[in-house]
Amino acid sequence: MPKRRFKPTKPAKKIGKKQLLLPPVMIGVATLAGIIIMQLSPPPQVLGICLKAHNIETFNIYPVVQIFENDKQKFLPEGVGKEIKDGKECIHLIHTDEVGDRIHIEYIRPIRLTIDDFMQLYSVDNKTISVINNETGSLNKEILTLDNYDIQYSYYSENNEFTKITNSTLMPPFTKDMVVKIELKSKMWK
Repeated sequence: MPKRRFKPTKPAKKIGKKQLLLPPVMIGVATLAGIIIMQLSPPPQVLGICLKAHNIETFNIYPVVQIFENDKQKFLPEGVGKEIKDGKECIHLIHTDEVGDRIHIEYIRPIRLTIDDFMQLYSVDNKTISVINNETGSLNKEILTLDNYDIQYSYYSENNEFTKITNSTLMPPFTKDMVVKIELKSKMWK
């Protein structure tokens, strides 16, 4: 039988400095490009985000929003912050689950939302809000035109009293035990 001949193995090529530095340089350039793009592109509008599902997110708080029309309490309707978007139900980060005075803020992480954010979803046209009147014992939906009222916002503060604010943008962010009062005084009721 003939003897097999083995080819001698060639020594491995040495890696040059360029080949050694190329992967870290490419990673650095890609990271820098990503950071620049993230800084230049605006973040998504928080109020435009739709939750993928309801009651599954890690951050949930339920502040109270009381509405008074001419000193009579009205309630928030069910479905504030819920709409049909692209043929599917869209539940926004801030919404109501049922008729009452509690709102639900839900997100994947803690988020700072205020009464101003809530009002953007509650009064979509910035002219009207819908409330539930329970004076007769049955739930009656009413539409209130905001131009007909003087609006006063206040929140229950650490001073154990309602602190009035002049503008809804000055309201502190919602917390789990926050109570906000919206008083609507009819301009003709005075």
